[in-house]
Amino acid sequence: MGQIEEKSFTMKNGEAFTVRSALPEDAEKVLNYNKEIFGEAPYLLTTAEEFNMTNEQEKEYLEQILLDPGKLALIAEAQAEVIGFLDFHNGHKIRNKHQGTLAMNVGQKYRNQGIGKALLSSLLEWAERSPLIEKVALEVVTENYPAIRLYKSLGFVEEGRKTKAIKVNQDIYYDVMLMARLLK
Repeated sequence: MGQIEEKSFTMKNGEAFTVRSALPEDAEKVLNYNKEIFGEAPYLLTTAEEFNMTNEQEKEYLEQILLDPGKLALIAEAQAEVIGFLDFHNGHKIRNKHQGTLAMNVGQKYRNQGIGKALLSSLLEWAERSPLIEKVALEVVTENYPAIRLYKSLGFVEEGRKTKAIKVNQDIYYDVMLMARLLK
């Protein structure tokens, strides 16, 4: 099952927050958070205009993740407000079920406070205990230096790059770095 025990953390500014599994009953909070984050985060692939998931779809999505042993969805919360989100999905085939990819974001006013590290550390602890997961991978825009520093600090290494992988507009493209951490 894609679930962890709730954990308490302290931000660099001294404020308390928790990291826990995202549950189906969190659907509305997660949906509202995602709508906000897609409008403010410059390095995310999904834009606010194209994010049109309904509350019911979000609830079903969280239910599916909760029941699958190769998937995990986590939220970071401060004062009952979602301040960060991470999801992980392993492969669907026999030959790639041992590895998966994560996506993570932290609300703008909570960045550089340790939320991303707490989310990612929680994922890695879960993955290390999993009899299924042997590799955790991610993609990150090469200009997202704080994220790259975080990933490297937790043992992720660069595996490759995709040139001009993201097109922001007619003149601006971003390259994407492929990173991974082997667990077993």
